Amino acid sequence: MPLDSNSTDPRELVIIGAGIIGVALAEQLQHRGHQVTLVDRDSPGRGCSYGNAGHFATDVVLPLANMKTILSVPKLLLDPLGPLSIRWGYFPKVLPWLLRFAAAAAPANVEKSCQHLRALNGRSIESYDRLLGRTGLTDLMTKRGALTVYERPDSVDRNQATVDLLREYGVEIESLSGDEVRALEPALGKGVVGGLFFPRTAHTANPYRLVTALADRFQNSGGEILQGEVVGLQQTADAMDVRLSSGRSIRSRRLVIATGAWSKVFAEQLGYKVPLDTERGYHLMLPQPGTNISRPLVSFERSFVMTPMEEGLRLAGTVELGGLDAEPNFARADILFDHAQSLLPDISNTGAHRWMGLRPSLPDSLPVLGIAPHHPRVAFAFGHQHLGLTQAAITAELLADELEGKAPEIDLSPFSIKRFQ
Repeated sequence: MPLDSNSTDPRELVIIGAGIIGVALAEQLQHRGHQVTLVDRDSPGRGCSYGNAGHFATDVVLPLANMKTILSVPKLLLDPLGPLSIRWGYFPKVLPWLLRFAAAAAPANVEKSCQHLRALNGRSIESYDRLLGRTGLTDLMTKRGALTVYERPDSVDRNQATVDLLREYGVEIESLSGDEVRALEPALGKGVVGGLFFPRTAHTANPYRLVTALADRFQNSGGEILQGEVVGLQQTADAMDVRLSSGRSIRSRRLVIATGAWSKVFAEQLGYKVPLDTERGYHLMLPQPGTNISRPLVSFERSFVMTPMEEGLRLAGTVELGGLDAEPNFARADILFDHAQSLLPDISNTGAHRWMGLRPSLPDSLPVLGIAPHHPRVAFAFGHQHLGLTQAAITAELLADELEGKAPEIDLSPFSIKRFQ
């Protein structure tokens, strides 16, 4: 059902969720001439979009669910502050997700996910060029590539199969010696013995400012942003009603659910079961790092990333499975400084502050995108896991095409919620 751009009452289109996905989609639809309302319980960008690593990780085309990950899980879980941990009280709830994750690691499933992730990521930078170009925000994307660094000589061989696979899927990678890595990033210590350079990636120096600047331009161009907690959805004969906790109800001809890790409850209200859970991610922000790098640095052995930002140096990473409600374990943020100190000898944590966010993750590492099978007035855009920032602009273009009744550049059927029904 194409959008009706002449409709004023009820609203033409409401997007629930003002993170990077929702805001990028709102801007895209507005750019095409539609009237859009954004609704979120918080101000734009205050959720997962606030504290991500700022890395447009176009090289990440291998799903998290793969046999290498599965085989490493027992060892990883022995370290409570390692790259992966599970809140054991949450284990019974996350077990169905873990079983689906294991099934997604079958080679045939991994190959399909690689193809679909590559389809999105391969168009990511170009779509951001269009988005940031027309909004005057090109300064918020820096194209200096990214580095993965090795501290152990045997890591080169251990990672070679993955490197070969990434190259098969079109990811451009340059292998570097330790000295060549330090020529790019002189702050790195002598413990770095080699690395990989990914020239087709990029980063933003302020992911929160990216979202808020886009939201400001959307609002200044006539878009509406409402702050309120959505508590229910109801379909009527010719619209969708969005009920807020205040008692207010917003009626819209079309509705997009882009609420990240909270999207499951809204999908369920409409009768769709989706195995969405959250990977709790932490960052440590160093406002006075005492050292400088010029691009994202990923540690192969330690599984975390360091990104230079306007506010200092951000250390981010690790995965914790513990649901939406558990209190943060900020020791998982603090440990990132110890890791960073092994790579950047002159680093300082003076004034450091910690943050925890909730990544919306599905077992096959693919987002849910597209119009709902049984609710033509509803569309989904959630579950981008670690790649929400990377895939936001291309998601907006593809979903806007489908909402307008056009054939998207990429077939969205592999991302449909139907795959879980």
